Amino acid sequence: LYFTDLPQELESLTKQDYEPDMESQRLSAMEQFQSTSLKGETDNDNNKSMSLNVKVVSCAPRVVEVKKFLSPVEVQHLINLASGETGNVPMELSRVSASPNGGKRMRGDAMAEVRSSKGGWIHREQDVVVDTIFRRVADLLNIDERLMRDHYTPEDLLGDVELPPTHDRVVEAMQLLRYDPGDGYTAHHDFTFPSVGSRYQPRRFASVLLYLTGEGDVVENGVRSKSSGINDDKALEGGETTFPRAITTENHDGIKIKPQSGKAVMFYNVLPDGNMDDLSQHAGEKVEKGVKYLANIFIWDPIIN
Repeated sequence: LYFTDLPQELESLTKQDYEPDMESQRLSAMEQFQSTSLKGETDNDNNKSMSLNVKVVSCAPRVVEVKKFLSPVEVQHLINLASGETGNVPMELSRVSASPNGGKRMRGDAMAEVRSSKGGWIHREQDVVVDTIFRRVADLLNIDERLMRDHYTPEDLLGDVELPPTHDRVVEAMQLLRYDPGDGYTAHHDFTFPSVGSRYQPRRFASVLLYLTGEGDVVENGVRSKSSGINDDKALEGGETTFPRAITTENHDGIKIKPQSGKAVMFYNVLPDGNMDDLSQHAGEKVEKGVKYLANIFIWDPIIN
């Protein structure tokens, strides 16, 4: 279900909100603000499930895209969190957070040469809208959305009981990114090789990119709209996502994906045989004009590091 309207109050979710009874009540209450499509119609069987049309963009690496993955209301909500009047997500200079040791690797001034953007993080429990987006990502990946939650309690951490590999969620918080003119991200991989001593060998298995602004979009005072002709100087140009090593039937020198508001791009960082996919290297082209907003969701296997 898409959100086509928002409740007057959006509160953070607690662990109790994910208890079966509470969750069922919450999901039912939200249906008045949702629709099965952007136009609000259902199919012939009155099916309330949203249909995700997946298009294969590349087989090496494995890249797919889904247009209209987010509704305009959901897109604007994420932009609001980062820049609008209701925004409460600190946006700071982006840093690489995936390292072989699981900690943050800071590169100081050299970092700006690799990635020049501002970013912040929001958890699934931010509100019901963000929670719904995480559920949709789980549908796209065909995994149980419960894997995107913490499964242990403080009591589980006491005693000698050994926790299973999936005791923790398999997804990072959503990363919101803002690219201003001149900002970009040079070619890089989302994965890093886990430490030899790491028991479960966790790694980023898949990446999902959610485009919040697209070519020709304008963001003024935190509100996204299409260029009217009067404000063309603020309309987004550039900011394409490229996979320079991608191989397709048309060419062997990479692919380029244009930003489009509401579109999702998903790619695998790991090959079916378990090895890292070197061809998954990708880059964010520099923004020529306007502002590019993007959200990343990284899924780990078997657990988040």
